[in-house]
Amino acid sequence: MIPVSVANSGVWGTDPVLGVVGDYATNPALLDVPNTGATNGALLLDAPTTFNADAFKFSVLPSFRLSDSKGYSSVTSDYEHLNVKAEFDSERSVLTAAAGIAQDSSLYEDYLINGTAGVRRDSATADLNWNRLLTERVTFDADVNSSRTTYGQSVGTTSLVDYKYTSITPTLSWNTTARDKFTLAANVGRYESLDGTTESRNGNVQLGFVSQLSELWTLTASGGYSRALNAIDFNEPIVVNTPAGPVLGLLPVRVESSQNGAVYQANLSHQGTLLTLTAIASRQLIPSGFVFLSHQDNFEVRADYSLTTRWSLGADVREVKAQDPDLQGQLYDRTLKYFTVNANWQWTEHWSLKMSASRVTELYQSYNLNLASNEVAITLSRQFNHIKFR
Repeated sequence: MIPVSVANSGVWGTDPVLGVVGDYATNPALLDVPNTGATNGALLLDAPTTFNADAFKFSVLPSFRLSDSKGYSSVTSDYEHLNVKAEFDSERSVLTAAAGIAQDSSLYEDYLINGTAGVRRDSATADLNWNRLLTERVTFDADVNSSRTTYGQSVGTTSLVDYKYTSITPTLSWNTTARDKFTLAANVGRYESLDGTTESRNGNVQLGFVSQLSELWTLTASGGYSRALNAIDFNEPIVVNTPAGPVLGLLPVRVESSQNGAVYQANLSHQGTLLTLTAIASRQLIPSGFVFLSHQDNFEVRADYSLTTRWSLGADVREVKAQDPDLQGQLYDRTLKYFTVNANWQWTEHWSLKMSASRVTELYQSYNLNLASNEVAITLSRQFNHIKFR
């Protein structure tokens, strides 16, 4: 026997990042009131921590922002995020489990419909994914996802609804050639308010295609049909005749409706040495805090270009067309447009500087209300060396 030191089965390590951000926006909460400009600062802290043991991987991803803006009605509101992920790899399978908790703002989801400001949002998510290589060309993937979201007290009319959402998505993939792949995916889900008054059961089937067009270009596209069955339960006052005379009673009522239509996703990407370009278009039913699933059309183009080893430029253009349902059965149409440009300077090996300018506009067709905000921000961050734990 030869005495040896303790042999570790895996390696723990962390890559902490500390940053400060300064931000000025002309109307950060997109309010229809004068003099809404605001200047804010925040401290950013990320500490991704990982454990790698070949076939088993585990990561803990805490992320915090501490702002001088109290409350949740600013683009620099405080947030606390904690996500964990575990992955187990075998010869033909990959099993992944993830969970997360977060406390942040509903500002980007809601804007004016929730009153005059964003509100606190507490959320918890869980996800389980199993990917299995059936043959050399056929792969099966199964994903189960669940989330639960609660909102704080709003200022003004309350429209956001505490909810939970669970979905199951099996996918079958067939690699026809070295560059092309077909996919067939089905999805079923249930969206329901935590008070039990509303629910939405949805399902869709999509046929997809993935093609490596060239060494630089990749196309991913899928499309299909979606159907959602919605229901609202409430009590309707009625007059009931009794031997003692008429009295006021409550009659349980359920109102049902449906959302049917096409859904699709398309992604065209270019991955080069200097230029990265991505164009995305999609139409989906999204859980977003309203009484039912929101119907959203999303369009986005992103580009990043490396000028030198230290300088890079980026741009992002997005448009979201949403139909958000309320308790009265109406649909509120809104269009959100977002444009931003940024410049990144790798000052030293550890220090980096990011400067950005953006403009966001939101049009509420139902109210004929058009709001806009311009924003400039500068972020200084410090990347620390990789720290190993023994």
